[in-house]
Amino acid sequence: MSRGLVVDAAPQQRARQALRAAERLSRAVVEGLEEGVIVLDPRLRPVSWNVSALRILGVSADEIAAADARDLLFARDTLRYDSGKSLSAQDNPAQRALRQGAPVRATLRRAMPNGSERWITILARPIGGAHGTNRRGVVATVADVTGSVEGAQRLREERDRAQRYLEVASTLVVVLDAAGCVELVNRQGCELLGYSEHELVGRDWHETVIPPGDRPEARAAFQQLLAGEEPPPERAETFLLTKGGEERKIAWRNALVRDARGTVTSVLSSGEDVTERRRAEAQVAYLAHHDRLTGLPNRALLEEQLQRDLARARRTGGAVALVQVGLDNFKLVNDSLGHGAGDAVLRETAQRVAELTRAGDVIARQGGDEFMLLLDCGAEDAQVVAQLAGDRIMEALEQPFAVAGAEFHIGAAIGIALFPGHANNAESLFKHADMAMHQAKRAGGGTVAFYERGASEARDRLSLTSRLRRAIESDELRLHFQPIYRVEDGQLVAVEALVRWEDPEHGLVPPAGFIPVAEETGLIEGIGTWVVEALCKQAARWAKEGFRPRLCFNLSPRQLRQPDLVASIAQAIARYELPAGQFCAELTESAVMSDERRDSSLLDELHAAGLAIAIDDFGSGHSSLARLRDLPVQVLKVDRSFLRRVPEDPGSTAIVAAVLELGAALGMTTVVEGVEHPEQLALLRRHGAPLAQGFLLGRPVPAEQLDRSPARVTA
Repeated sequence: MSRGLVVDAAPQQRARQALRAAERLSRAVVEGLEEGVIVLDPRLRPVSWNVSALRILGVSADEIAAADARDLLFARDTLRYDSGKSLSAQDNPAQRALRQGAPVRATLRRAMPNGSERWITILARPIGGAHGTNRRGVVATVADVTGSVEGAQRLREERDRAQRYLEVASTLVVVLDAAGCVELVNRQGCELLGYSEHELVGRDWHETVIPPGDRPEARAAFQQLLAGEEPPPERAETFLLTKGGEERKIAWRNALVRDARGTVTSVLSSGEDVTERRRAEAQVAYLAHHDRLTGLPNRALLEEQLQRDLARARRTGGAVALVQVGLDNFKLVNDSLGHGAGDAVLRETAQRVAELTRAGDVIARQGGDEFMLLLDCGAEDAQVVAQLAGDRIMEALEQPFAVAGAEFHIGAAIGIALFPGHANNAESLFKHADMAMHQAKRAGGGTVAFYERGASEARDRLSLTSRLRRAIESDELRLHFQPIYRVEDGQLVAVEALVRWEDPEHGLVPPAGFIPVAEETGLIEGIGTWVVEALCKQAARWAKEGFRPRLCFNLSPRQLRQPDLVASIAQAIARYELPAGQFCAELTESAVMSDERRDSSLLDELHAAGLAIAIDDFGSGHSSLARLRDLPVQVLKVDRSFLRRVPEDPGSTAIVAAVLELGAALGMTTVVEGVEHPEQLALLRRHGAPLAQGFLLGRPVPAEQLDRSPARVTA
């Protein structure tokens, strides 16, 4: 037996067993992966794969065994590299990885056998090729990323949609980060501010568009927003500075943007440009307190200042003087040279008087050819100060006026009333300054007169009271009728009865000449009774002629205190066998609102008696709209003062339109008083005004002169 070499096979066997165990472990790991793994040979044919690869690619084991990389990863799919470059028909990630010797990543949209589409990422890595060895194939890892791709797409779509909304928004929209820098701004904001988007994004908002003087306050308000605090009300509107240096006023609405933890990351602000609106509102407010022709304060603003000056004078023991200036011969200028020349005279008068005023004095236009000067005299001698002012004004107005190529003299009559010497309140001061001015006019003009509380005034008042009492007893009162027309077709539908006094000594006296005295002395009750009786008598005559308009008559505040007022009116109507519904009682707004309990009861009584009720001079007082809604009122008569500047003044036009809408909303008929120009009537027609009255349509006339035909005015 020959002796040979003996080889122990145990270590080799153990090595083979360990290798097989490692392969089984590796295979188990690969099979357990969520990602798909495919091993390709150098000809790019699959040699092994895991179950996840079959699931993700939607193929069977037989299909993957029979395919190559081109069929498997390209034939039915649309691929692109992560760089965005599309693959060609002769290219795919596995081929490129094998050729380049480096990993290649790509994303494909794969059509699945069931008709759906899935997004799949592929990472192809070459096998071998290191240190000069040949590449032995490719390992391709595939993963289903449909959820993330679709989520990213939805996010892009949402962002695109939000961007489109921002672009078409009519407001400025800006997003500021926590440092106050611009993250986003829409096209409207860029156009408003004059910047391009790239000029704003990333820049400090406050340093770029907030006016320098407003920046500290704006930054403080921004920090309040970031802290979750509500912005103070005064920060609701701020100014922005455009690239061109113009300031625009913006009304803001703010919202906080928070992350998942609730931390504020940015502020979203929407701003409306209200610059023009605020300018218009300021202009309306200015016109409400200033005379349009001269630019001077009007009587309303003067009254406010007078109340303040009187309050201060009472506290300090000072004095106040009110100077009223009435031009002489102004009517002659209007009649001779026209209203344009008259307006020029008024403007120059305002300028001359304004040049004489001291700091703290207020000059106002009372209306027509009258001006007023308010002097806060303090501790000075009020009479001396007022006399000096009156003399200087007189001297200034005695200088000739040169207007429309003509030179002429105007002159003035000046009346002065003092607090506390002549009056204790604003109303009395106005009244006594007016009386002093008329005293100066009676003296022949060119005079400065102080108010005098003399015996002559008392005698005149006593004489007027006696004569008025005789007028009621001697049947010197007369009724005149002013027609009320339907705006739509000019048809006469109603008449307003207005009392006149045919005084044997002074001729026909208008209501302003005796009604105030009648109110104060109690004679108004007798006059009111006479008016109702005379109106019923005339209505009965008209009824026989077939003419039955609505009959309107006025009730004064003093009459409202009569306990038997409604009963006496109803009895007179019944005595002449007239329908109560033909009559309309007109009460002023201030009278209706002055005593809620008494007047509500009175209105209910009038309504129960069958009469219609109208609120006269609506808009001149301070109505409670809530209460007005509950009163048995059928007619609103718009105060004539609102129509004076229509249609030239937008503010007055807006008020008339608003009252018309209010009347319609409350189910009331609206009558607009004071129609004097065709343009006013045309505007009322455009706004659907139901009824109107005024000198353009017809003046108050005796019954026999009343024109019953439709109005023949062309607006």
